[in-house]
Amino acid sequence: MPVIPTPDTPIPEEPTEQEDTFVVITYSVDDLEMATYFEHSGLLGGVIQSPTLVEASGLAVSRQNPSILYSHNDSGHPNWLYALGINGENYGHFILEGAGSRDYEDICVGPGPVDGVNYVYLGDIGDNHAQFNFIVIYRFPEPDLSQLTADGTYIIPENQIERIELTYPDGARDAETLMIDPWTKDLYIVTKRDEFSTVYRSKFPQQPGFRKELEKLAQLPFNWALGGDISLDGEMIGIKDDTRIFYWERNLGESVVTALSRKPKTLPYIVEPQGESFAWSPNGNRYFTLSEKTGVNPPPLYGYQRID
Repeated sequence: MPVIPTPDTPIPEEPTEQEDTFVVITYSVDDLEMATYFEHSGLLGGVIQSPTLVEASGLAVSRQNPSILYSHNDSGHPNWLYALGINGENYGHFILEGAGSRDYEDICVGPGPVDGVNYVYLGDIGDNHAQFNFIVIYRFPEPDLSQLTADGTYIIPENQIERIELTYPDGARDAETLMIDPWTKDLYIVTKRDEFSTVYRSKFPQQPGFRKELEKLAQLPFNWALGGDISLDGEMIGIKDDTRIFYWERNLGESVVTALSRKPKTLPYIVEPQGESFAWSPNGNRYFTLSEKTGVNPPPLYGYQRID
């Protein structure tokens, strides 16, 4: 295992803009310009070596060790969190003691209630038939990664896991995108199956033990959002559908919705069958994508490196 670094990334002050009204965003997503300063790197990525990560539906890069990625299966699988290397290596899995596993669809890592602690946010937010009365986000401090070994099984104790229950203001929705804004600690959920994907927010502080209604903030001019991430410095947002990764650069002090209201670029992307996962590295110089499956073969993990 590589030595665990301790990144010390300054976080800008909280944006001064407020997101109080619902915004319908109407630009065209046809013929978008591509951001040419990232490219697929043969030095990053490889075939997933974990034999039980068979329907990967989310991806996040560790803050404690940028050489480790987290992933998970979606519905029909146990409450496990997988640890992967940047080339697909298997570093075992964590069992989330006491957590349910209805349909995990995305994961992100960011700040939380205790300053200086990195938290994992695991989104049990999938709902293909829009039938559930509420969704759940599990929040817990990043686990100790120093002793990871292939095929290792580790426990995240129930007393470290917080259960955040949320409802939609306009009825049940299916979603596969969960992001955290590092400037505000607000959580963002983007729906999948609506005519146009909708952005909802759970403002910080999220309160375990209470079921709270999400805020409906914006309608995007596309649908089928399958995954997304906000970079650690808060300045880059990526949301992917089945063939593209939409990319927004965000100004300091700007709200997430204001950034999303500008026409995006696209990021280079090798189209994957059922590609559902996207994650920025902590330094923002690379991003990763992962497919849910490729037929009978293990899916590859792709890495894209900034080249400018």
